[in-house]
Amino acid sequence: MININSILRGFTAVSILCFSQCGFALNCHNAPSNPSGDVNQLKDALQQATNSGKSLRITGTYYIDSDIQIFLKKDLIVNASGANFIATSNLDGDMFSIDAHSTKSNECNTSGKLADVTWRGGSFNMADAKVATVVPYSSLTPSGREGQKATADALSIRGVSGNGTSKLDHLTIRDITFTGTQSSNDPFYLAGGDSGILMTGALKATIKDNAFYGVRDAAIYVSAGGTNGVYGDHFTISNNYIERAFDGITSKRGADNIKMLNNTIENTVVGLSIKRVFSGWTATNVTIKDNDITASVRPISVERANNVTIEDNTIYTLGAKVSGENSPRNKYGNHYEGIALNGVQGTNYIRYNKIYGVTGSRKSSTTAYGVVTRDEDGRSTTGTSINSNTFSDLDKWVKHF
Repeated sequence: MININSILRGFTAVSILCFSQCGFALNCHNAPSNPSGDVNQLKDALQQATNSGKSLRITGTYYIDSDIQIFLKKDLIVNASGANFIATSNLDGDMFSIDAHSTKSNECNTSGKLADVTWRGGSFNMADAKVATVVPYSSLTPSGREGQKATADALSIRGVSGNGTSKLDHLTIRDITFTGTQSSNDPFYLAGGDSGILMTGALKATIKDNAFYGVRDAAIYVSAGGTNGVYGDHFTISNNYIERAFDGITSKRGADNIKMLNNTIENTVVGLSIKRVFSGWTATNVTIKDNDITASVRPISVERANNVTIEDNTIYTLGAKVSGENSPRNKYGNHYEGIALNGVQGTNYIRYNKIYGVTGSRKSSTTAYGVVTRDEDGRSTTGTSINSNTFSDLDKWVKHF
């Protein structure tokens, strides 16, 4: 005779075992579960978080050897405080990709709805990762570390889908720590991966209170997205610490209403920048204020922008060695330039900044200019007020090319 109670007890035992070990199929409603150090559960946990719009707590240590890609649907809320994400030498590409998708981002009844992304905390180590193909000075990539992918970022967030639809409303990233080099003395070109944070196409962004140590390209790279950069402005990047990077913080592709505030940057080729990628694309309303930058070739550089305010920044040891190199890596010439306005127009204020050059024997072997203006992309620099700045130990305070 069949014992029904025994069958039910066996079924219950299997169910409990599967509950703890098998996981559940992804859906649009259930709260995500903490992967608790299981890298095989990490991707599904993140996808379930944005499927449901419910917050995800991540703890534990994860060794990552392939891109963890998820598609944005509802809000994504992640608290990874205390989690460690470590790239293995097999990682060729991004560590995390959070992407808008032409069809998948419409699932879970989210068609036409924007989503917010909030990521807080976590330690990201890319020291062993393959290096992206498009990093600056790719010839400096150590032999055997060359990757095949164009991007290899720790956190990559792309808010515009392939068909040009905007999905990402407000991005917030705070309290993360990024390490890209094996040694705390290694220069930027020995770092693994690419950038620390890459974001394109958010309608608003807040990136604050993060730390970056050794970055192959940019610690923080934000950009407009979509056709002609139609999506992406109102980016505020503040209170970050960055050392040993090619780029500290950069905004590209004509994003508007950019604020870079209270950041501390040391030993970078370029500290804070607005960069022109495509001819004619122009950033409007840029504020760079209250930042401290030490040992940089181009501490503050703005290309093709309108209405720029650069004030209350302090630049130390302009002309010092960067990445241990005697000569500056400067696309504009064999010199150092504290604040550069390149094709900047509108109403622009350069005021209350302090720019200090190097002293001693190093001073006589370098050329350092305080504020530089020049044409860029067929535009002259006009409408600029340069006053109430402090200059010391420079070859020229203000230089017009």
